[in-house]
Amino acid sequence: MSPYPRSRPGGRTRSLAVGLLLALAAVLAVPAAGVAGPARSGRADVAATADRLTRALGAQGAGAYLDASGRLTVNVLGARAAAQVRAAGATPRQVTRSAGRLERVKASLDAAKTAPVGATWGVDVASNTVLVTVPAGRGAAFVAKARTFGAAVRVERSPAVQTQAFYGGQAILHGGSRCSAGFNTRSGSGRNYVLTAGHCTNLGGAWTTSGGQTIGPVAASSFPGNDFGAIRISNPASLDPRGGVLDDGAFQDITGASRVAVNSTACKTGSTTGTTCGPVLAYNVTVRYAQGTVSGLTRTRICTQPGDSGGAMFAGSQAQGITSGGTVGSCSQSGFQSFFQPADEALSVDGLTLL
Repeated sequence: MSPYPRSRPGGRTRSLAVGLLLALAAVLAVPAAGVAGPARSGRADVAATADRLTRALGAQGAGAYLDASGRLTVNVLGARAAAQVRAAGATPRQVTRSAGRLERVKASLDAAKTAPVGATWGVDVASNTVLVTVPAGRGAAFVAKARTFGAAVRVERSPAVQTQAFYGGQAILHGGSRCSAGFNTRSGSGRNYVLTAGHCTNLGGAWTTSGGQTIGPVAASSFPGNDFGAIRISNPASLDPRGGVLDDGAFQDITGASRVAVNSTACKTGSTTGTTCGPVLAYNVTVRYAQGTVSGLTRTRICTQPGDSGGAMFAGSQAQGITSGGTVGSCSQSGFQSFFQPADEALSVDGLTLL
């Protein structure tokens, strides 16, 4: 599979007026049927509690997530850890595999070098396993390697995933290719940048809006390995970058980059599928794209399609990620999954802060 640089946008593309939002993913479609938006309160407290408990439990903890009723659940390996979780107001769940053990299994699969294009693997906290997804008819050697770890690994056959070169709320264009603008940011020197997907910025050169206005040149790019890049905004006075996203047609201020707990709901904006929301399933997942392997991605069931890549993933006022890739085709098909480059990592590596 390969990145999906698309021809210049048409059809459902909407040009935003100068002085509105450069990189904030305008919504062009209603949310996917049956997918609710995220709860707007308590998210930060739950995530903070999950982080605090995970650190405090150390080797006696094996990750935290929200159960079907939305209650914070923490995997533990002993009675003392279970009591500590109860005292914090969360629900302990006794498991048999530590986080360290599962991460070692994942690291072995990372080193295997036999994964087929379209495969993914990462720790699935809710099942206390490493979940491996492999396209049907591919990767016999990789599947055989995965099965050597016994019950610690769960193998599923699913549609292949691939990078999706996108344009988000407002298309950003380079030559005949288009991608999505994600979050507007600023460097320590005071320059403004658009954060987007690395498989887009790898194209290099200067980028423009759909109206033909110059955004600026690519300033940084990381893909594969990671999937993020930055485009310098040459004339901020003209393009008026702002620190938020368009959430189903309404402006949502983005004030930080703090990850939500597993099984929390997050949303993304994109010009193909609009604002769509779904559960965050796992962090630190590895995906084998045709162009190389990308590690540290967030796996979700948020609907994405070609035309959405590089756009913003968020939960309330907190940036979550940048659309990287996923299953192409119906978002309701069995095995659908999508992947996002975490925003906090991209901001940290490039030394950027959100506007």
